[in-house]
Parts: sequence; C-alpha cells; structure tokens
Amino acid sequence: MTPLLVISFLLAMVINVPIGIALAFAATLALVVFPGGIPLIILSQTLYSSIDSVILLAVPFFMLAGNLMKTGGVTRRLVVFANALVGGMAGGLGMVAVVACIFFAGMTGSGPAEAAALGILLIPSMVESNYTRGYAASLLASAGSLGIIIPPSIPMVIYSSLTDVSVGNLFLAGFLPGILIGLILMTFNYMVSSRRGYKGTGKHSLKEIGRALRGAILPLFMPLIIVGGIYGGIFTPTESAAVAVAYAMFVTRFVYRELSFADIWSISLDSATITARVLIMVSAATLFSWLLTVQGVTSAIVEPVIAMNPPPWAVLGFANLTMLVAGMFVDVFSNILILSPLLLRLMEPAGISELHFGIVATVNSDMGNITPPFGLNLFVASGAFKKSYVEVVRAIVPWLAIAIVSLMIITYVPEISLWLPKQLYPGIK
Repeated sequence: MTPLLVISFLLAMVINVPIGIALAFAATLALVVFPGGIPLIILSQTLYSSIDSVILLAVPFFMLAGNLMKTGGVTRRLVVFANALVGGMAGGLGMVAVVACIFFAGMTGSGPAEAAALGILLIPSMVESNYTRGYAASLLASAGSLGIIIPPSIPMVIYSSLTDVSVGNLFLAGFLPGILIGLILMTFNYMVSSRRGYKGTGKHSLKEIGRALRGAILPLFMPLIIVGGIYGGIFTPTESAAVAVAYAMFVTRFVYRELSFADIWSISLDSATITARVLIMVSAATLFSWLLTVQGVTSAIVEPVIAMNPPPWAVLGFANLTMLVAGMFVDVFSNILILSPLLLRLMEPAGISELHFGIVATVNSDMGNITPPFGLNLFVASGAFKKSYVEVVRAIVPWLAIAIVSLMIITYVPEISLWLPKQLYPGIK
C-alpha cells in the first residue's frame, strides 16, 4: 500500500492537482486497491474527525478579520505610520515595507496577503525612488513572510490542533522571533541601501508621527486585544478570533467607513472559500498521515533516529533540513500537517519543547513561501510587481540566505521563543 500511496500522491502533484485533493486521492486509491482489513468508512470518519475541533474554528474567523483589515483602508494608514517612523532612514521605503509588514502581520496571519497588499502601495514609490524593481519585489516577498510568524497566525492554530500546546502560548512565543526577523531584514536593507544610494523619504516631526499614529492606532490594537484577552482570561483563543472579526468590522465599517455591507458580504464569501481550501487540506493531510502511521512508515523513519540517541542540536538540524526541503515543493499548511506529527516524536526523547518546536516549524515552513521552485510569495511578487519569475528568484537569493540565518538563531536560541510565555507561566519548558 505504501508505494502506491506515495507514488499516486507524487503523480497527482506533477500534473498540478491541488495538494489537498492529491492527498485525499492518494489515500483513497491506496485503501481501495489494498484495503488490508481497513474498512472504507474510515475515510469519511477520519476526514470528519480531523476538522471536528474547536481550535480550528479560529481559522475562518482570523481569515475573515485579516481580509476585512486588508480591504478596509487599514493598509494605507499603516504605511503612513511606518513612513513617519522610519521613512527618513537610508533605504527608507524598504524600511517602511518591513515595518508595515510587522504591523500588518498582527492582523492578517497571511504572508502572501501582506506581500500583495503592501506591494501595490509601495512598489510604484520605490521604483520612482530608483529602487530596482527586482530588489523591491524580493524585499516585499521576504517581509511578507512575517505574516504567519507574528500572531495571530493560522499555521500556529493548525499546529496547536495537532499537539497539546495552547494557541495562546504559541501566539505569545511568536512575537520576539517575528520582531527579530524584522530587525534582521531592516539591517540588511539598510546596508544594501547605503551602498546603492537608496535615500529616505525625509525626516518627520513628532507632530507628524503623532498624527500618523492616530490614524493607525485602532488596527494596531488588534493583536493586543487578541493576546491580552486570552491571557487575561476574558475569552478563549477561539473566541478571540470571533472578537477579532467584530473589531475589524467595527473599525473598517463604522470608523473608517471604507467598507459597505455589500463589501463585507463579498469579503466574507472570499474568506469562506479560502477557509474551505485550508480545511480540505487539513482533513486530507490528516488522513494521509494516519495511513503512513498505520503502515509503519512513520516508525520506520523515526525509530532508527531515536535509537541513535542524537543530541538536541542534531535533532533540530534534521527537522529543519527535512522541512526546508519539503517547503520547496509544498505549502506552509501541508508542511506543518504532514511533517510535524512525524518530527514531534523526535522532540520529547531529545528534551526539546513542543512549544519551541512549534515556532521553529512555523518559521521554517514560512520560508517555503520564498523558496524556489514553488514559493507562493515568489509567484505573488512576480505577478503583482510585473517581474519574470526567474528575475524574482534571482533577486530573492540574498534574502533567502538572511532567512536561513534567522531560522538558525531562532532554532538554537530557544529563549527567543520561550522568554515571553515563561514570564506568564514559569513552568513552561
């Protein structure tokens, strides 16, 4: 059964079948041809039970909240505020792109959404300021990856559904790694801009910064409301997602007044469609992973590694290498859904925190968005910024190197992820 399972999945991927359908097709075909005593009813039961989770209810809500914020005038206000803060530095518009992505990450939970929304606003200005289009596109593609690291993060919600790690702890653990990656990107942009002569947009007075802050203050409160509400015991992580939707709808419809009720309906339909794709992928990947476990593939891969009793640094290195290679071919959700259950079995014997590994897995999987040949942000950058795919890939290479350095730091300095959660719960490991 196992060869048919793997080969049929790979063939489906080669002919460009959506990955969720490819996983479900491979599992179904394997069970039909080689039932092995497993009744076919297990298909429907596993598909249903995999998404029968209160935690996963947060996915559609966070998706909708992010889309409301993205469409309702928030992007422009965040760019104005970021420009007031850092626009005067060398490479000012590049700095604005990174800072705006950090702010925007607290609302969307989606890297490609950030890259596309901010790119539309910033790329024309960057080109007018003599930035090469390739540099501008690769910068936005890289900074957009912050969308799933800084909470709220949909991949973190999915990881939580696979483990006993709470969504709240994952959200809190994601803040410092996200800020660290943002600072590293800004440093690299400053170095390149100083060498190439990319100038800033001019210094801004405190009065101008204050005015820009007033315009952006309401959306900036969203991540604080979400995480603060969870840790204050006001609502659960799932309820926090619903609160985020209500808050986003209030801000965009009644404060900024840039969305009509017809717009909200259209955005809701789009969000429901995207959510359906994600949940199909979750259920199909769960079925696929279950079959691999039943067939003994998981044990055949994991047990020899455990028997070698590798040190923690080697286990983390193996996990990173595995997920990095997988990220070249599959999306963020599939990477986490398929590989996390497998790799988690290596973490406990090595004494590695599931919480820390959750952040490492999220950052690692997110790098797949800017990794050829199938990085989603690369295609977004190519289409939205009118550059050929090959040019974008060539321009992304130094940013990918920076991302790998950031991943290594986060991987081997676990306190970056664990320090904030430990302040609230000292017993966390």
